[in-house]
Amino acid sequence: MRRIRIRAIVLALAAGLFGFVFYTRYWIWRDCIAVAQSSCVTSDGSNVTDGGMVWGMIALGFLAAAFIVQFGRR
Repeated sequence: MRRIRIRAIVLALAAGLFGFVFYTRYWIWRDCIAVAQSSCVTSDGSNVTDGGMVWGMIALGFLAAAFIVQFGRR
């Protein structure tokens, strides 16, 4: 069994952070954004756009990096 590497933990935490930002800036508002076809004003006055998908891509990149660091060849 492999020992969990510190870098993998840090990268996984970064993936979690960016995943949370993706969820709050895009995922829960995706229906409103689709109807408006550009942006949506939330109940708290924030303007969210379909550009929030970028946060999900960044989260996937950090998650892939964490897996590579943990399970890749040395």
